[in-house]
Amino acid sequence: MGRTNIAVDDAVSDELSLEAGKENKTQYAFANEALLAVLQVTKGGGIPKQIHPAWKFVSMMKDVGCLVLPEALVEKLIERMYNIDSDWLIKAWYDEGRRLGDFLKMSADNPEDLGQVIGEFQVLLPAQKIEFKKMPSDSETSKYGEAIYEIRAMGAGNSIETTSCAEQFIRGLLSAYSLKVTEGKVSRGIIGIRAVATTSTGS
Repeated sequence: MGRTNIAVDDAVSDELSLEAGKENKTQYAFANEALLAVLQVTKGGGIPKQIHPAWKFVSMMKDVGCLVLPEALVEKLIERMYNIDSDWLIKAWYDEGRRLGDFLKMSADNPEDLGQVIGEFQVLLPAQKIEFKKMPSDSETSKYGEAIYEIRAMGAGNSIETTSCAEQFIRGLLSAYSLKVTEGKVSRGIIGIRAVATTSTGS
């Protein structure tokens, strides 16, 4: 079997040696296995940087007990339950958002880190795209005296009922970070929220 020398950064070489030792493998065997996994992804049309987020996503799905359902089915279930007991349904979505927020805090403890985490785990959230940003300190919202955050969600359902549930999910997630919603707007598929950080966040 032929071998090829590949030059890598010193930091990468050190990490390779460390991880190979953890697996009780030679660096050659570990590097060969890692490169083969990357090649399988790229041959399928993917790119190397997708591997880590995908692994984190699958791990989180298992940890939080997520079940993937077709969007159309979720829409039907929400519409049916909304007509039966909207108060229970809204609270259930809020509670699930809070549960996910508590889980995310294990890897992103501060509101400032939440934007990056949301980007990594976008597929876990009830919207096709969510933007999370801290407002400039000189903005008009600074009258609250605390850090202000703006959240915009698009593709959050095909009905006002589904979008309302998605908004409650986001509110619950924000509550895990002690972010108090001061303004919320909901239209079909679109959510706009502004939240203020309470003193307990340390922001």
